[in-house]
Amino acid sequence: MPAIQRWLNALAEDLDKRKRDHLFRGLSEVSGEQGAELVIGSKRYLQFCTNNYLGLAADPEVLDAARAAVDRWGFGSGASRLVAGSMQSHHELEVDLAEFKQAEAALVFSSGYAANMAVLTCFTSPHDLIFSDKLNHASLLDAADASRCKHRTYHHRNYSRLAELLKRLSRAQGQSATEPTEAAASASRLNRDEKVPHEISRAWIVTDTVFSMDGDVADLEQLSRLAQAHGALLVTDEAHATGVLGPDGRGLAALQNVESAVAVSVGTLSKALGSVGGFVTGPRQVIDTLINRSRQFIYTTALPAACTAAARCALNISRREPERRQRVLSLAQYVRTELTAMGYQTGPSESPIIPVLLGSAQHALEAAAALREKGIYIPAIRPPTVAPNTARLRISLMATHSDAQIDTLLRAMKALRATHLRPILS
Repeated sequence: MPAIQRWLNALAEDLDKRKRDHLFRGLSEVSGEQGAELVIGSKRYLQFCTNNYLGLAADPEVLDAARAAVDRWGFGSGASRLVAGSMQSHHELEVDLAEFKQAEAALVFSSGYAANMAVLTCFTSPHDLIFSDKLNHASLLDAADASRCKHRTYHHRNYSRLAELLKRLSRAQGQSATEPTEAAASASRLNRDEKVPHEISRAWIVTDTVFSMDGDVADLEQLSRLAQAHGALLVTDEAHATGVLGPDGRGLAALQNVESAVAVSVGTLSKALGSVGGFVTGPRQVIDTLINRSRQFIYTTALPAACTAAARCALNISRREPERRQRVLSLAQYVRTELTAMGYQTGPSESPIIPVLLGSAQHALEAAAALREKGIYIPAIRPPTVAPNTARLRISLMATHSDAQIDTLLRAMKALRATHLRPILS
């Protein structure tokens, strides 16, 4: 049998297993704009699964800004930023983002994934150590693994565990400088028992601020204290917090009043700001280093000006209309309360993301299908996106969901609880 056929057969076997385990994924073709309602095929659904938290992806003012940018600059940017693709629109957005985040400078990337990869591969060395929350977004975990430095995870929001690891590391480093023999023994124990090396140049603490599958938030005050106590640098990904949490929507670090303790902040343009792309804010030296050293910035074509113009307009609207984030946070609190009263487990969510935990992938798929029959689109979230036996419906809300649409969702969830899910959740 030819090698290519053996390879294709192996792929087919893996896909068949995914189907048997209820883990196979396919694409639903969406027609029409991204809003509270969604058209898939020929059917219209109420959707409660978007990251378009402020309802800006199809806002007329944002669309006008994108059209004007196309009329002025065309669509494709034609080159990387360092060649000929650094358009006025990019620079204007970066000025606005820096002012918004109260930082010295900002830099836009083609995606949030690229921004996270850039930060953790550009600033770390093979002798550094990254500590990551286990439930960080895949882009942060992948970036830490790609950084070539040592990478350790701690259980979700288990800051006492992180503190213990940092203390052990600090002791080992202190001993290494004064008592080589004892330090070697200590380091051996750390490597064997804790998997924390002692010979490092710098420690990094990396966290999402809002966790994308549970909707809960990091304790940045505690993380900043740990970073300061142990000489570590704190990196935050504000993807799901940007535009939604904190004064002006600046994010969780602003809400918890620890912005000055964050070494590098990453954000996205593709969620509450309704466009596409990622960005990094921080001191001027951070941004200039990324421009000069980040492969994810240097070796990619710049975002189209239409995307940056749309993001710039959305940022202005989000700041001008605080009632949007007030609305989506109020809706989230109401929906959480109602779902909990129905007997659903919604976890520690504090954001527009509300998980409805159902356990097995099969149960989550069945629940999603039952809702779809009622005209409500909430796809099942299954492993490997979440841990085994934590499959769920991931409800996410928009400021532009009407009260009537929220009532429709809650009626459907109540009916689902009484029929399909009674044996599962009882």
